Amino acid sequence: MELLKVDNLNPYLDDLIELLCDAVDSGAPIGFLPPMSESEAKAYWLSVNDDLQANARQVLLIREDNKVVGSVQIAMSPKANALHRCDVEKLMVHTQAREHGLGSMLMQGVERVAASLQRQLLILEVRSDDIAHDMYVNMGYIPFGEVPGYTRSANGMLHNATFFYKEIETTHEVFS
Repeated sequence: MELLKVDNLNPYLDDLIELLCDAVDSGAPIGFLPPMSESEAKAYWLSVNDDLQANARQVLLIREDNKVVGSVQIAMSPKANALHRCDVEKLMVHTQAREHGLGSMLMQGVERVAASLQRQLLILEVRSDDIAHDMYVNMGYIPFGEVPGYTRSANGMLHNATFFYKEIETTHEVFS
């Protein structure tokens, strides 16, 4: 298993399309509703790659047997008064690779990368009834609010979302 911070998504595009389609079609609450088409997934990843090239975002991947099985993103705040923080977005693990701690591994990578970029505050939101909710609590993320009816699932049901933060120590580590 290999955790990577990547500078270009093009070499991984086919795997990322499959990962996103798998995540959305299995009900992951990451901003899309099923069914997810390959063309929609490709357009999404190309836009993420544009952000990556503009240093507005960082992307971490987990590869196993030369295939991407997990991903997470760090959105960098561009605001002058917020250069110390970032948002964690779109944590996803392929359904065939779940229950092996890859979500925690990705989040540990997020913390290392954010710390190396002098980001001291991580912010994220997750559907309150999602399994990732407990993972964040167990990793020391602090809930600071719940918004009722924040997201909608494919069946039209509204779900609450919990917002979390975590303060971290910055480092001078180079994470590549």
